[in-house]
Amino acid sequence: MGKILVVYYSRGDENYNVGTITVGNTELLAKEIVAKTGADEFKIEPKVPYPASYQESVEKATEELTAQARPEYIGDIDISEYDTIFLGYPIWWGDLPMVVYSFLEKHDFTGKTVIPFNTHEGSGNAGTYEKLKEKLSNANVIGEGFNMTGVKSRKDEGIQELDAWLKTLNI
Repeated sequence: MGKILVVYYSRGDENYNVGTITVGNTELLAKEIVAKTGADEFKIEPKVPYPASYQESVEKATEELTAQARPEYIGDIDISEYDTIFLGYPIWWGDLPMVVYSFLEKHDFTGKTVIPFNTHEGSGNAGTYEKLKEKLSNANVIGEGFNMTGVKSRKDEGIQELDAWLKTLNI
């Protein structure tokens, strides 16, 4: 797998089905992947944070999706030295959050292996693995990524399931 990077977007605050949290569901999975693989990590942080209120955040995310916005994010990382990139995100209205697209469009993924993982509350990967294959056509996007409900990501059984999946990747 060569040098590994975990890139993810995750939102804390008020979340559907899990209440108010300080660490987002996707971030929990990302941190476990980092711990198990020794990967470097980069968290995509929107320049303008999403509102803490779940409903207000949904409204902003819906506006961004409708407009196909590309929100700015804070900082960056040079991905050129990495061979394998785990890409984590929550499913928002059947898609990746628009700030994740901002990151993807800023970087050249040619020749990289991209392994998607996501959290959701019932929509699985919502077809985003196929979207990533199209968007990152010069990369090897692993179509059998990993998805889990946000509620389950917060339980020991969820982390055990993630760890079992990681073992199948032979990292």
